[in-house]
Amino acid sequence: MRIVVVSDSHGATGRLSTILMVAEQAGLIGAILHLGDGYWDLKDLEVDLPPVYQVAGNCDHFRSDTLDFVTLSGAKILLTHGHYQHVREGTDGLLQLAMEEKCHAALYGHTHYQKMEWRSGILLLNPGAVQDGKYAILTINRLGAIDPELCSL
Repeated sequence: MRIVVVSDSHGATGRLSTILMVAEQAGLIGAILHLGDGYWDLKDLEVDLPPVYQVAGNCDHFRSDTLDFVTLSGAKILLTHGHYQHVREGTDGLLQLAMEEKCHAALYGHTHYQKMEWRSGILLLNPGAVQDGKYAILTINRLGAIDPELCSL
């Protein structure tokens, strides 16, 4: 399964649409994960999309769903924008939460910077900001193993 991971679109629906088009041209997309600060942007595209899972960010006013867990192809993934986990100061709190919840990956946004690291067997990934043309692709095999890739337009 190929999954597109985006965050911090901040109304840049044109750039978001381009990212999805480029990702689709490279192979079938099984799901889209949006990590906040642009909660309504995918809805504004008015195109057929694969399943979308998303959380709200600190700029998504009137939304309180800032944390979620999804299981895709056997991999349990934590979704958060990251502001409540204080990711600007580091990812220790995020890692702790992912470990407590027995997640394979913890995905976050908020900082606008792409970052990918494996710690204690858990993938910690920030796709960067859509508004800057940044995103990530996760490929999950049938055994639940995750192959991440940071991408840029």
